[in-house]
Amino acid sequence: MAVYAIEIVLAVLIIYGLAYVFYGRKILQERIVQADASRATPAFTKFDGVDYVPANKYVLYGHHFASIAGAGPIVGPAIAMAYGWALPLIWVLFGNVFLGAVHDYLSVMASVRYGGLSVMSISENVMGRKARYIFLVYVYAALILVIAAFASVAAIIYTKNPKAATLAIIYMPVALLLGVMIYRLGIGVKPATVIAIILAIAGFYYAYKIPLLLGYDPVSGTGDLWGTYHLWVIVLSLYAFIAASLPVWYLLQPRDYLNAYLLWFFVAFAAVGALLVGNLQFTGDAYTSFSPKLLGGHPTPFWPAIPLIIACGALSGFHSVVGSGTTSKQLSSEMDALLIGYGGMLTEGAVSSLAVIMPISLAWSVPELTGTVYQTNILELDKVSRFVVGYGYMTAKALEKFGLDFNNVFTITKLFAAIALATFILTTLDTATRLARFSWQEMFDWLQPKNPGLYKLFTNRFVATFLAVLIGWALAYPTVTIGGKTQAAYNVVWPAFAGTNQLLAALALLTTALWVYAVLKVRGKVSWLIQVPAWFLWITVTIALIWWTVVVLPGLPTVQKVGAGSIVIISLALDFLLIYYFVKGLKSAG
Repeated sequence: MAVYAIEIVLAVLIIYGLAYVFYGRKILQERIVQADASRATPAFTKFDGVDYVPANKYVLYGHHFASIAGAGPIVGPAIAMAYGWALPLIWVLFGNVFLGAVHDYLSVMASVRYGGLSVMSISENVMGRKARYIFLVYVYAALILVIAAFASVAAIIYTKNPKAATLAIIYMPVALLLGVMIYRLGIGVKPATVIAIILAIAGFYYAYKIPLLLGYDPVSGTGDLWGTYHLWVIVLSLYAFIAASLPVWYLLQPRDYLNAYLLWFFVAFAAVGALLVGNLQFTGDAYTSFSPKLLGGHPTPFWPAIPLIIACGALSGFHSVVGSGTTSKQLSSEMDALLIGYGGMLTEGAVSSLAVIMPISLAWSVPELTGTVYQTNILELDKVSRFVVGYGYMTAKALEKFGLDFNNVFTITKLFAAIALATFILTTLDTATRLARFSWQEMFDWLQPKNPGLYKLFTNRFVATFLAVLIGWALAYPTVTIGGKTQAAYNVVWPAFAGTNQLLAALALLTTALWVYAVLKVRGKVSWLIQVPAWFLWITVTIALIWWTVVVLPGLPTVQKVGAGSIVIISLALDFLLIYYFVKGLKSAG
């Protein structure tokens, strides 16, 4: 049966619209949390002008989305296309509505009700002090894998697309200049933004014309590909260390602010492009196999392994750390949380469905691409290239309707896709590094009264940042061999990162479910709308990680067995400890 782009676009928008109104507003906001516009939020009760600052809900929505968006909603679905397009799309939509958006909304609201505390600290209030430290260790381990996976993905993108790397380098001094203009020279935000955007556009043109080649030329295929990859891992690790150590206003804040414009344009371009190519037919298969050979070359069953592949897009535990760590401190009204928390997750789902799954399905086996980009179908390309080609093809076909030459536009739109992906990645890479530092410092707060000197050493921002970056670098730097083919480290780190990230989501959802049950005293059928999805997610991800440990881990290189393998095994142990405290808290709540 023929499937057209417009059918998928309408289906996605209708599902999201119904979910937002009936599940988000009617059930979560009105019946469970009972959000109240008259109740003062921490942004007002703890206002300090630094972290606790009330924000316009639309501005905060953009900031929140830019913070949670990463490579996960792009790379994960691109890998999952090995199942065909139907199963990944179903998982993204199901996960958005019943898991991810619920998780994000409750993480923000629970934090708001606890004065802006993190989800880890909330666990102490509902499960006890020991649970908080276990949760902190778990979050730290998960963030290390985020650093490793995203550094590896970014390194291979920059190696194979030096134009994207060139713009990323140009972006840094532009962001620094933006920060200086606003915070040191007193130039207004609007004129400073206009100057920075003009410089960024000029940088795009420069990168397109004069790309930086670090030992490998992807056009001719000459040079040391993996030597260049290793060099980029080192450069990105140094960047993560510097960015996470500097004051937030100096680089991260202005760069993320600039990135937001690029990311919004990326999403808008995908949405408009999807509508313009509405009459295009999918050339991809709806279903190929329930167990294609994916992880480590092993048959990988869709259930329970899908959370190890689609790390974000459907749901993400990283969002709970962001939502309860920064977003909750800026919420002006409890009524704004629906748009920011629930709506923000649906926006990320739109990236997966409309900017990844659908474009790849359209470009799957296109005669004008076959023989030039790939031989038979798009699955022959690596995961990142699937997205770049798919997104580039869809948007180029859309622009072709305005009389533009497809081949010339296709070259530019592929570059834009690679730049957008790299932007998503860098935003998450430095944010994860900073959050890893915060988690490390929070883990040792018990040491401060006992030995202030040692506490000061352990929690020094440079020491804490260096440790996180060092472990992440060790996992991202080596290449791996799968099926006789050399590949970047993210191919084996990704499922470990995805699994711990999704398990973090399950644990955060269980924590907020316990908050709803024990603190808000929501009982009966309505409470099961949270409890059942939380337990389903926990069972799915736990079984998936056990499967990965037993089946995939033994065949990985030694450094990955020791690194990623140890983190996953430790995470599983902490997982069962937290479940013990969760059940204990549930019983005590009666």
